[in-house]
Amino acid sequence: MDNRPATNLRHRRNYRKPRCRSALVAAGETTAAELCALARTAGEAVNRDLNAVVEWYDDPRPGGDGPFAGVPFLMKDIGTPEPGRRQWMGSRAVNTPPTTTDSALAQRFRQSGLISVGRTATSEFAITATVETARFGPTRNPWDPARTTGGSSGGAAAAVAAGVVPLAHATDSGGSIRIPAACCGLVGLKPSRGRIPCDGGLGDFNTELVVARTVRDAAQALSAFGGSRPDAPSGSYRIALATESSWLTDVDPAIAAATVSVAHLCEELGHTVEEAAPDIGWPALFDAMKTLWAVGALEAVGEFVDTTADERPDTVEPLTWDWVARARRIGADDIPRALAAVDHAARVSADFFERFDVLVTPTLPILPPLLGEFSPDLDVDTYYAGPIGRLEPSVAVFNATGQPALTVPAALHDGLPVGVQFIGPVDGDEHLLRLAAQLKPALSWSKPTPPIHASTVASPAAEQRLSGVSSPNI
Repeated sequence: MDNRPATNLRHRRNYRKPRCRSALVAAGETTAAELCALARTAGEAVNRDLNAVVEWYDDPRPGGDGPFAGVPFLMKDIGTPEPGRRQWMGSRAVNTPPTTTDSALAQRFRQSGLISVGRTATSEFAITATVETARFGPTRNPWDPARTTGGSSGGAAAAVAAGVVPLAHATDSGGSIRIPAACCGLVGLKPSRGRIPCDGGLGDFNTELVVARTVRDAAQALSAFGGSRPDAPSGSYRIALATESSWLTDVDPAIAAATVSVAHLCEELGHTVEEAAPDIGWPALFDAMKTLWAVGALEAVGEFVDTTADERPDTVEPLTWDWVARARRIGADDIPRALAAVDHAARVSADFFERFDVLVTPTLPILPPLLGEFSPDLDVDTYYAGPIGRLEPSVAVFNATGQPALTVPAALHDGLPVGVQFIGPVDGDEHLLRLAAQLKPALSWSKPTPPIHASTVASPAAEQRLSGVSSPNI
């Protein structure tokens, strides 16, 4: 490691931005090894309070010379495998040796220059919208440690929001990028179906990307890992605004107001706004998604335990096992019926986006719930009747339709972040990023650093290295 004084980085305002980190490495003003050591120092300082990182790598491997060259990165404890690394998937049932698989997305991460320094906490098999596992315990929100980070990419969101790394790997098969990003005041893009190389599973719901502090970083990640596309045309967008629909109910008034405020800002920028929402056949679609999620749970859990057993293994959480039990009760006609409902929703949504370029909604209907509202002893129906289950419908619907969906931090209410979601037509990812970038100067994000942050809890020596934290403004 380079022995130049850490104070060389102290007054660099943009040090936390990935592009600036890469530039510092390229200019020889710091080294990738120093940045990785800094990330671990920062992470260990906040992890006592947040429980966001489940493993630190003692041997971070050099990446390529791409746009993120030298930038430390955290992988989620499920999803894209890295050769020589293990995954626990948030479960006591998983104790497998390191994999030899080198996935296409892991290769793209390395080629971009990212250096993986550890793994972040997820819910068991990435099933729930909070990270409170029997194996690792609860992951806490940097804005209020009594509250959830959301899930299932909760560890990733907590680490990025707390200043450990500027972006982190995340997956999304029912909102698992956008829920934690909204809960933690970050930017999270669920890319269009097929944009990112990964296993979508039955129904093709899943995709992967990152949670990030800025729209610019999310856009750079999409380009680096999902391939570049022609620039989205500038000009006026036809925007639909929805603060209530069959899949978005009982929205907190403060969240609805923040969403309407963002729509008004869009009008001030010259875009047209009309209240409208696609009628995608909810709750029939939600029932279909639960059928397909149950099959996914059966497949995931079945790699590690006997899912034909009548008794639940002690190593599997009761809620996870209830998903398995539901899958075992699925009849011959249930899967075709579920896939037909998903196809219907996708067609209705595609027709809707013939009229509109962007749909603006609250990302979540409620503020981040308290930890403990979720219990792994719940069954599936009780889970969805509670506050954690309420986090999913407004985001999961777009996993079914395959459309890109972007959450950005828009406001604070009672000291907690409020996210607003932008949805576009399939392959309209760049439209969403362009619109969000246009809004950056107008959006008020008045408290960019959460109370638990690496720059405030690190040791004095580490704090010298952590100063100049960039805002998570979009």
